[in-house]
Amino acid sequence: MDEPAVLVGVDIVAEERVAEAARRGGATFGRWLPAPESFPITESFIKAVGGRAPGFRWDDFEPAGPVPPGAAGLLEEAAACLTGSTGLSLPDGAAYTIRRASRRAALTRLAARGEDPPLLGAARWGRCGGLLVALAIVLIDERLPGEQPTDEKPTDERLPDERLTDKQAEA
Repeated sequence: MDEPAVLVGVDIVAEERVAEAARRGGATFGRWLPAPESFPITESFIKAVGGRAPGFRWDDFEPAGPVPPGAAGLLEEAAACLTGSTGLSLPDGAAYTIRRASRRAALTRLAARGEDPPLLGAARWGRCGGLLVALAIVLIDERLPGEQPTDEKPTDERLPDERLTDKQAEA
């Protein structure tokens, strides 16, 4: 079986269930998951990386600003599929840093090679009809800061998202 190029996770949970967990967990729950949507976002990343790896911590996934253009198209496409099949909207999104045990698990699932490949996490989420929904993707992004530049120039100057769309159109 080929190694996956991208890892995907989805979580859909009733808002009341998260509220009840927050009441039971008190300050500890609030420290690790400060907002109700934090729970399904984290759970979707856990599913993407293959579960709670030994050494997992709830802060293995940390918001890191806007989704980079290279991942935005892929995330948008996945969100549109989820919305189309469930009717649940995912209007909010962000990039995420994946650390520690969850990073190791993701790199293992992606069969990553090299000393420290750049890992990108991105998520979309929303609320609808008493439900919280989140979608996460995890991939190796060779264009992240810290990578050595190459002399190779793409033969197609458009963004990778646009090339993906062309390939889909040919299919």
